[in-house]
This record gives sequence, structure tokens and C-alpha cells, in this order.
Amino acid sequence: MIETENKEKKTKKVTKQDYNLYALISALLATILLFTFSILSLSGEKREYSEHENRYLASKPNFSLSSVKDGKFMQDTDSYISDQFFKRDSLVGARTKIDVFLGKREINSVYIGKRHYLFEKPSAYNEERIEKTSATMNMIAANNKNIKSYIAIAPNACEVLSDYLPMNAPSQDQTGQIKRVYANLKGFDCIDICKPLKAAEKPERLYYKTDHHWTYDAAEIAYKEIAKAMKFDAKSVSFKKLAVTNSFQGTLASSSGIFSASDTIYIPALPNDIRYKVSYIEEGRVKNSVFDSEKLSEKSKYDVFFGGNFSQINIETNSKSNRVLMIIKDSYANSLIPLLIPHFKTIVVIDPRYYSDNLQQLIDKEDVSDILWLYNANTFLNDTSIIEKFS
Repeated sequence: MIETENKEKKTKKVTKQDYNLYALISALLATILLFTFSILSLSGEKREYSEHENRYLASKPNFSLSSVKDGKFMQDTDSYISDQFFKRDSLVGARTKIDVFLGKREINSVYIGKRHYLFEKPSAYNEERIEKTSATMNMIAANNKNIKSYIAIAPNACEVLSDYLPMNAPSQDQTGQIKRVYANLKGFDCIDICKPLKAAEKPERLYYKTDHHWTYDAAEIAYKEIAKAMKFDAKSVSFKKLAVTNSFQGTLASSSGIFSASDTIYIPALPNDIRYKVSYIEEGRVKNSVFDSEKLSEKSKYDVFFGGNFSQINIETNSKSNRVLMIIKDSYANSLIPLLIPHFKTIVVIDPRYYSDNLQQLIDKEDVSDILWLYNANTFLNDTSIIEKFS
């Protein structure tokens, strides 16, 4: 019996020693791996931009005594190593897959919905900001009473495709938010886009699965509502719907690290008898198309519309109309503007996020007859550029 007890004690002692040894080896291996990856990260090829994350990566920090003293050097170094970490994209992707497998349904303010839909987290209504924005817009309308003012705010996918949201995902009543915005505006013709989008026969075609923008199908519905409000005949022009890529993975895929789906981008082909030229004012260049096919070989394929966002773009057309339309907008407008070309003599496109000149002088110079504010709800609710640039 004594011999049996001695054997049990010996077994327990060996097991504990083995455990300590395994722990030591694991810690040593982890340290070696971390050290190796850090060396590879610091010595490997440096990247300026991550296509997967759709953002610029941290660059090597400059050393100075002041930056060490205030802690900025170590903070920048940490960001640099993190962004330039060896095989970063693969590791981020693996971590994301684990998070999703464990049931996580929100990553970097992106909701992971059903049927591979990704949703931008909806914005809350900031009363103070909206009052200031509305006051600025009302001022512009009041200063131009001879010009017809319109506004169309589009709901985001979380509003129209709410059935595809993950269970219990916090949301907002965007239809109600948009109505509150409209109620603050004076002298505007407020265009309801929510109702027709919600009534669409195939709502799943209205938004990209991997990107926060709406699709051509949604823009076409909004175009018809704008035509009714602005009193031009949308039925007088026939557009062909062309698929230009089926490998689009947009900003929501980049932000969340989830690339389980790809989207198809469609563009409208204008009738052959429509002639126009596109002037990028700040850049000083002129094109004969609103589409930039080179962007289809890049990550941001939605930039096929105009090549991206710019401070001011002028579109001069051969339309028989004598109306001059100014569009003050965000990127949702980019896919809709081509549909408006046949109906206006000139279209002046302004993006307040990048525009820095005097808006009133431009309105007078271009002899504008109509102003359309065209935004999506999330951008409009968060936007401060209208206040900062036009007040």
C-alpha cells in the first residue's frame, strides 16, 4: 500500500513538472514568434495603403526628443508596427472569422446581417447639429428666392432592408429622422424617397451587400421621384443598364474584414444622341464621360462614377432645356447624376466636404435655376461641412 501511494505521488509530481515545462516552452515559442514577426514586419516591404481595409497605413515615425518625452513617438511606433505587421491582412481575416464563428455581429460599426449583407451602423439624430445645418440651408434658400430649392435624403440599407439585420441590432427610425430634417427646412420642396424604396418589388437589389452605397436600381427609383418633383419627363429618355464589374467589395467589407460576398456594379448607358462634357474645376481637366473605367481595376470600384468625389464638377450638355441645376451632395448622388444629364443644360455638382470657394458667387455666376440637395441619411446626420463651408 505504501508503494502504491509513493507511485501516485510520483505520478502527480511528474505531471506538474510536465505542465510547468509545457508552459515554459509555450511562452518561449510565443516570444520567439512575436519577436520574429516583429523583425519581419520592421524589415519587410512597407505598404502605404491597405486595399482590404481601404485606408492608409501608418508610416515609420520620426525620432525626436520631444516626441519621446510626450509619448508620441512610442504611440506612433506602436501604430506603425501594428499596421506593418507581417501577414497583417491574413491575421486580421482569421481573427474576423473567429469572431463571427463565436457569434459576434458587429465589427467596427458594421452589422453582419443575413444572406451576407453588411450594414453601416445608423447614425443618431443630433438636434443641435441639424438645427445649425438647417439654418444654413434656409439662409441659402432665402437668399435665392428666385431659385427653386429641393432636397432628397435617401434612407440607408438598415432602414429598407431591416429584415436582413442581425437579431436585436440597435437601429434608428430613419424615415422619422428624415421627416424631422424636412420639418426644419423652409422654402424647400422635400422629396420622399423612403416610401418608394420600401415599396420596391425586389428591395434586396437596392443596396450593395459589401458597401454602404445604394445601387443603380435604387438611384433609378429616386430619379423618378426627383423627376416628379422637378417636373421633367423621366419617361422621355431610355437608359440601358450595363454591368461593369461583378467583383466589387466595398467599404463595409473593408471595415469589417468580411469578404464573403461580391457585388455587381451597374451603370446607365446614355442614349447616343446625348452629348456632354465633364469639367473638373479644381483639377483643371475635361472629360467626355462621367464614368472612369480605370477605377474598376482598383479597390474603390464605386469610383467608376466620376472617378470619386471632387469639390466642383460642371457638366455641360446638348439638352434642349435651359435649366441650370446645382447639386449639393454626398457620394450617393454620384450614381444618380448621369440620369439627370438629358434634362438640364448645365449641372453644377458641389461636394461641401471638399469645396472651399464662395457658394453664392458661384450660384450667381452659373445663373442657377434649381438647387437639389442630395444626401444619404447617415452622411447628412453626421455632416458638419455645410455649416463650416456655407454659413
